Amino acid sequence: MTGAPGSGKSTLLPHLVKYPFAAVDFDELLEPDGSVLGEKIASAAASHRWPAYNRLWVRIIAMMLRADRPVLVLCPLTPEEWARAAAGVAGLPPVAWARLDCDDADRRARLAARGWDGGRVEDALADARELRRVISREFTTSGRAAPDVAAELSAWVGDSEG
Repeated sequence: MTGAPGSGKSTLLPHLVKYPFAAVDFDELLEPDGSVLGEKIASAAASHRWPAYNRLWVRIIAMMLRADRPVLVLCPLTPEEWARAAAGVAGLPPVAWARLDCDDADRRARLAARGWDGGRVEDALADARELRRVISREFTTSGRAAPDVAAELSAWVGDSEG
């Protein structure tokens, strides 16, 4: 489940714990300041580190899949970025892609509430446009309660297992 910043990935995560699959969010490894292992990976200045961070997550997910149950991954990646990170990692099944999204006004408001400046917000809007272009299956969070979106995602994960 990909989604640009502000789509609701981290907000949705606590509502997914009651379902019979593992759910993880790429933000979970980050410290409150956006760092992991002492580096502020969540900043654009660390973009050269993002491929290694993505690969770390792919390896973590491969380990989780040993439990023989579905894993719903909430991340900001495109299928191409995932494929690069997953290259050579054994034990990964095919990926079923969907996109968590919201309308642009909601995204602007959510990111402004986080203190994001206009440039970062515009970057997130551009990311959302790109994800809309490459992934057609959408789950929207605009005007919807997180538990309702979680229930819809649970049904999709159940359908995707086969």
